Amino acid sequence: MQDQPSTGRRPALRIRSRAPVLVAIGATLLALGLAIGQTIVSQRAARVEGRASSDALLAMHEVLEATLDAETGQRGYLLTHKIAYLEPYADARRRLDASLKKLRTILHATPGDQDDRTLERLSALIGAKVAELDRTIALTRAGRNAEALALVDRDVGKREMDTIRIEARRLMDQKRDSRLTSVARINRLEANLLPLIGVLGLMTLGLVVLAMVTEQRRAAAAAEAEQAEALRAANERVNLLARELNHRVKNLFSVILSIVSLSARGNAPRDVMIEDIRARIRALALAHSATQGGDGNEAIDLRTTIAATLEPYALNNGERVSIAGPDVAVPVRMVTPIGLIVHELATNAAKYGAFSAEGGKVRVSWELVPGPQGGALVRLAWREEGGPPPAVPAGTTEASGFGTRMIALAVSQLGGRLERHWPAAGAIAHFEFPVS
Repeated sequence: MQDQPSTGRRPALRIRSRAPVLVAIGATLLALGLAIGQTIVSQRAARVEGRASSDALLAMHEVLEATLDAETGQRGYLLTHKIAYLEPYADARRRLDASLKKLRTILHATPGDQDDRTLERLSALIGAKVAELDRTIALTRAGRNAEALALVDRDVGKREMDTIRIEARRLMDQKRDSRLTSVARINRLEANLLPLIGVLGLMTLGLVVLAMVTEQRRAAAAAEAEQAEALRAANERVNLLARELNHRVKNLFSVILSIVSLSARGNAPRDVMIEDIRARIRALALAHSATQGGDGNEAIDLRTTIAATLEPYALNNGERVSIAGPDVAVPVRMVTPIGLIVHELATNAAKYGAFSAEGGKVRVSWELVPGPQGGALVRLAWREEGGPPPAVPAGTTEASGFGTRMIALAVSQLGGRLERHWPAAGAIAHFEFPVS
């Protein structure tokens, strides 16, 4: 049977590239995100401006109220000459200064040329009005009441107050318009934001669906590739088993021929010779079965495995085979590779070594030692004596052929190590493996 190389191939994954679609979706999402971010920033700025306009209106109202309270206190003092009227006047003056400072701070937070000019005119008018109030109060305190009243009768204070109201109204109208403009801009931005959020949601949903479809196709392709890989591995195992079966059948025929030849060399009667050949072939079948594993037990004695494998070669009441070593229980999973190794060594001995000569012998021994990583380690020695000179040159440590590769595979399954030598006295093999 000729070995056939494995031809299993893993199928290529053919998934249509969706990079352009993903790039387009990503760019669209980025644009939508920037638009939404810009809208949110603009909303925040509009709210800040609207809040500043409301604060400015309140501050302006406080300025007018404080100015009127100051004028009321001044009039009361001029008419009654009572010091008590100067207390609300002084309080109004303090509130007026604080309100002007507050208004100036608010307007500077949202700078505008028109607001600044109006504020400067208003500040100058209020300053002139306060100076007029202070002058009349000073004249009254000095006993010059007639002059103070004459100053009031000239209507200078009224004109100043009217002008203050006009400038204050202008500033309040400006801030009110600004607040309304901010509110309108917020409303427009919010109206635009809702459609953007809707489009973003739809785009995100589309991206999720696309990702799910792509993942399903990728998973299907991966499953197909995995199945193809499993099929390829199964084919390789079948090919390997077929090669091993072919090799074993050839070896069995060689061993059977060797058994027949050895039995025919004697002078025993024909019936005795036939029975001897039948017994040896039956023992060979039992040994071959021993290389296939146990009978359901969790562990099998190492001596039993080796003895069953070598039983066909134990001629003359076992004088050709010597087995020595302590009792070692090996797991069932290790029986097949151990039996395979011993079977291959025995087959080679029957074909080329000690078992091929009438006086040849094989000595098998082992010892149990601690392993380097913990646990126990079996060290087994195979020595052949009395056979023909080895076909492999003396001192050689390696051999080729399928049997050698099968031994190497079995050794690797056990996690062990095997060395073979072919000195002039006969083949030697040293084999060690862990049993934990």
